[in-house]
Amino acid sequence: MPRLDEIMHERTRPLLMGIVNVTGDSFSEGGASSPATAVDRALALLDEGADLLDIGGESTRPGAAVIPADEESLRVVPVLRELRKLRPSAILSVDTRKAGVARAALDCGVDMINDVSMLRFSPDMADVVAASDAALIIAHSRGTPQNMRNSEFHDYGDDPVAAVVAELAGAKAKALAAGVADEKIYVDPDFGFAKTPEQDWEILRRIDELHQLGPVVAGMSRKSFLGNFLEQPDPMQRLGGTVAAALYLADREVEILRVHDVRQVSDALSVWDKLR
Repeated sequence: MPRLDEIMHERTRPLLMGIVNVTGDSFSEGGASSPATAVDRALALLDEGADLLDIGGESTRPGAAVIPADEESLRVVPVLRELRKLRPSAILSVDTRKAGVARAALDCGVDMINDVSMLRFSPDMADVVAASDAALIIAHSRGTPQNMRNSEFHDYGDDPVAAVVAELAGAKAKALAAGVADEKIYVDPDFGFAKTPEQDWEILRRIDELHQLGPVVAGMSRKSFLGNFLEQPDPMQRLGGTVAAALYLADREVEILRVHDVRQVSDALSVWDKLR
């Protein structure tokens, strides 16, 4: 079974992490993110070239409500079990802020936990991951999905990139103290989370500065800062912007791109890789 560290070592371009929302109310897919169709969508993304999948059962779009951990587990665990049965070699990540959900996912043999709360929501998240052999994505955020658009969370001083790096470094130190191995920790600037479009653009331009913390995951797919610039309010119409950003990130040697449109981004990266 290929493990994450093996494909990281062998890669010649960014790995593609296919997004599988199991929420029913994704900002990008809306009702098409129904739990009932999640396995089929996950299999399709793997067939389109996804190197790994990120499966999430709680929406973190602006204004989304917190759901109970048991409900979130009921959404994602059956999907994980079915994928382990149908594609035992698939590399799976679970997008959750809750240590209880992470524990249930790890019991299903997932390879990675993606915490979009920067380890703030569940104080024992780092301990849960450290007790496993899984990797951890620490994604930058401030506030909660309910209030992250408040202006108080958008004050990053004169240098938003330096502020994001410093806050991620603090969260990484917490993970290391809990016993998560350094080589298993990834960082994500989390475009759009408590950030203005201007701050997102600055972080994207200087994404390579995050490499001082370790391997970088970038989830810019269909994000609102692309839509604002392109005057595309419909997330489904932001493919062109997503591909352009993906190629820029590939040039900056970002390790993992978290995307919805796996086939199109994979094709673009294949041409980029050929031209190199």
